[in-house]
Amino acid sequence: MILTMEKKLNIQKISQSMDEKGLNQSSLAQNLGVSRTIVSAWIKGQKFPRPDKLLQLGLELGLPFQDIVIKSVTASDPVVAFRKKGRRKTTDLHIENAKEIGQLLESLVPYLPFEGLFQAPSLKDPKFDYSYIQKAAQRVRTEIKVKDGDPIAFEQMIGKLNSFDVVLIPVFHGQREYHENALHIFLPTSETTWILLNLNSNIHDFKFWMAHELGHVLSSSLMGACAEDFADIFAQAILFPEQDAKSAYVSINRLRSSRSKIQEIIRLAGSLIISPITVYRAINEYAAAAGMMELNLEPEIYAATTSFNKKFPNVSEILFGEKPPRASVYIKKTKEVFGSPFFDALRVYLSENEKSAGFIQSILQCSILDAKEIYVELTQ
Repeated sequence: MILTMEKKLNIQKISQSMDEKGLNQSSLAQNLGVSRTIVSAWIKGQKFPRPDKLLQLGLELGLPFQDIVIKSVTASDPVVAFRKKGRRKTTDLHIENAKEIGQLLESLVPYLPFEGLFQAPSLKDPKFDYSYIQKAAQRVRTEIKVKDGDPIAFEQMIGKLNSFDVVLIPVFHGQREYHENALHIFLPTSETTWILLNLNSNIHDFKFWMAHELGHVLSSSLMGACAEDFADIFAQAILFPEQDAKSAYVSINRLRSSRSKIQEIIRLAGSLIISPITVYRAINEYAAAAGMMELNLEPEIYAATTSFNKKFPNVSEILFGEKPPRASVYIKKTKEVFGSPFFDALRVYLSENEKSAGFIQSILQCSILDAKEIYVELTQ
């Protein structure tokens, strides 16, 4: 059983802070831009603030998140994991927002085409052992029919994720620096997995995130930082396995200068359509496991990767061109390219329930104008 956290407001702390600041429910409501009825419902525990209002509430009362919210253990709360860029931190508000998306997605579960008779296969005992991860990755490479030395195609990873009844949701989040690159949501109640992938991403990063998410699905028993670290190493093993890393390590160490070594890494990355950072880290994972000296090409390798990435369009441009697609095209591609049942399920759900475009906006985290366009397309 997966245990996560359910939250409620810490009324004692909130009331104490309101008294100290001379606020009553009416004045607090006015400062937050909501009705007094809403604030009253919060105080009575009948409703819980949305993430943006929760942030405003904390700022208004001068209370940190942990003082505003009381968490209790539950087995039904959405379990979320972010694919972060760089070393960006995950805040409590990021997590709360992601869980809110998960709660909305739960409404769509009855409309999915899945039988729900079988549980998706996963690794029996995922562990941080180089040989173990390489064997697991090689097993998956064999299943999706990737030949040694050949690049993995997006279609192969998409097909594998779909075989696990994962719901892929491609989204447009722009060139954001935080967590919107990939969001993994597992819903314990329905035992369904949803993955939101940012289409405004470099093609090489996008491929890594898909491999990373595949690692998450296969290691569902891992949680938190362990799950993220395992998925990262698994993704490297899928995209640049041991035999490639071993060969690369030998050839690169014959080169004298750091520049020539980086150029060779760039060449290998280009031939497999993956990030040079993936190649670099996979080589060093192999070296560490073999008890040999790791490459030390930092920080130059990161600057070289940035230059490398600039030569390629992002995934959105590959699929739709430079202009944002119309809602009809976006919905069609989501099904054709990613094999996702998301919009079909959403279409039926909207036809049977009185929901507005705001429901779509909350899930996709898009503008209200884009949400309205999608809403019209799905309900006409």
